[in-house]
Amino acid sequence: MQNAVEELTRLIENHEKEFLSISELEFNAKPFPEKWSKKEILGHLCDSASNNHRRFIMIKHPTSPVKIESYAQNDWVAANQYQKEFSHVDIIHLWKLLNKQIINILNSCTAPAFEKRFHTDGEATETLAWLVDDYIQHMQHHLEQINQKQS
Repeated sequence: MQNAVEELTRLIENHEKEFLSISELEFNAKPFPEKWSKKEILGHLCDSASNNHRRFIMIKHPTSPVKIESYAQNDWVAANQYQKEFSHVDIIHLWKLLNKQIINILNSCTAPAFEKRFHTDGEATETLAWLVDDYIQHMQHHLEQINQKQS
């Protein structure tokens, strides 16, 4: 899982610099009223980090069979009010710090911990390693969305 830690570290370092170079105005711009701005997309990644932080710990240290449930991402973005309550710099720093904490958790996992299993909403079982990979792919997808909107 060292590759996952290295990839997360690389994503944070590269994208933090890129995002800090984007103006607040551009970060706040919504392509359509019902679509997320860059700020809200990054806020969604903060919500994802928060949810996955908890998931990773639950799977690593289970007290009973672990079931991982999904969350209502649009409701979370709306509830956190990323668009109006925070500067884009604050959201960038929050995203960075949440992911640094995830890196700390991953660094503390042993190889057997990454093989621990959990149940999903659909009752499928997966491993912690699978969830970490899924988390990184999800992040990459949204980081690309933010970068595509820069043109």
